[in-house]
Amino acid sequence: MSKNKTLSRKELYDLIWSEPMKTLAEQFGLSDVGMAKVCKRSNIPKPPRGFWAKLAAGKNVRRQGLPDRGPGMSDVITIGGSQYDLHFYRRMDDEILAVDPTPHFFDVSIEEVRAKVKAHIKSVTMPVFPKRAHRAIRKLLEKDEEKRKKRLASPYPYLFDKPLFDNSFEKRRLKILNAVFTALEKAGMKPNIRGGDASELSVQVNDTRVEISLESASVTPERYPRRPSNPQRTTDDLRFSVFCGGVTGDVRRSWVDGKGDNRLEKYLLEIVVSIIVAGEEQYREICQWCYEREVERKKDLIAEIQKQKAEAGQKERERQAALDKARMDRLLSDADAMRKATDIRQYVESVLTLWGRGKVDISSEEIMLWKNWASAQADQIDPVRSGQFLKSLKGNDT
Repeated sequence: MSKNKTLSRKELYDLIWSEPMKTLAEQFGLSDVGMAKVCKRSNIPKPPRGFWAKLAAGKNVRRQGLPDRGPGMSDVITIGGSQYDLHFYRRMDDEILAVDPTPHFFDVSIEEVRAKVKAHIKSVTMPVFPKRAHRAIRKLLEKDEEKRKKRLASPYPYLFDKPLFDNSFEKRRLKILNAVFTALEKAGMKPNIRGGDASELSVQVNDTRVEISLESASVTPERYPRRPSNPQRTTDDLRFSVFCGGVTGDVRRSWVDGKGDNRLEKYLLEIVVSIIVAGEEQYREICQWCYEREVERKKDLIAEIQKQKAEAGQKERERQAALDKARMDRLLSDADAMRKATDIRQYVESVLTLWGRGKVDISSEEIMLWKNWASAQADQIDPVRSGQFLKSLKGNDT
């Protein structure tokens, strides 16, 4: 078995329960720990400790069933490949040509996925802040505290040493993010913050990364914002946005602060559920994109093959035409050479006749010397005597 192999969750599940983990892992160039991580990432149960010993002893053992694929989780796994390979396996051209691309079908609707996720999470609360800050947010607070201390200790503090999250707007923003991140982490997802101002936010929903943002409602939502140090916002109202994947980066769904108690805090459960469901939506969109790409690629490959065949056919016809022309040219050349050889021989006979009648006043030695030379010239250009005429079949001199 190849050490770099792509297979489905079901195929890997069957392998995991067919032989000990260590033995199987060696076939893929992994350790048993590495193979266990692959299984954990794809939610594939593995045999418990003592399973194979009990099986060898003839005892009854139970095979744990394969759980459903989680939201945003890939059904395709490339062992020995990168995380990109794990999620976005793309078939090679020879594979695409060998088998027609097939669209992905999902037994569970998005609304059913949403209902399952909501039933699993149930509720989202606001953790005590900053005491129970998510680790990603805690890092921001710790950096802010360092800036605060540095600023207080300096008689001439620099502007970039000013804490970023001291004002009420940023504090509320972090509190909401903290509630969302904490709930997502509890659900098994991985929130992430890029940048010291918490402007680039994402959530790893199993194998799918979902980009999100939480900014002033007066700021146009951007998947990859370039946030200035002092955003020129015109309102402290917040907008939470979940983006689509792909090149467009359109907003899939958003929530904006309303009046009274109709604030984002009221929609935390809906936001968390929607982020996880967005991971599944994005995964399905990627599957459809991959299918459409393979369909188009196969069309292109077939067109390219047909073009190559047509070009090869044209080249063969041109080669055959050139060969036929060369044969005809050789045939005409041989015919011309034959006529010249015949003319020379007739000329020799005429001269000999005249010499025999005493019309040519040269010695017999001279006439024979000339005759032999002239006859040799005729023989040399005669295509029949030299066998040269047969070469016209090949159209060349070989």
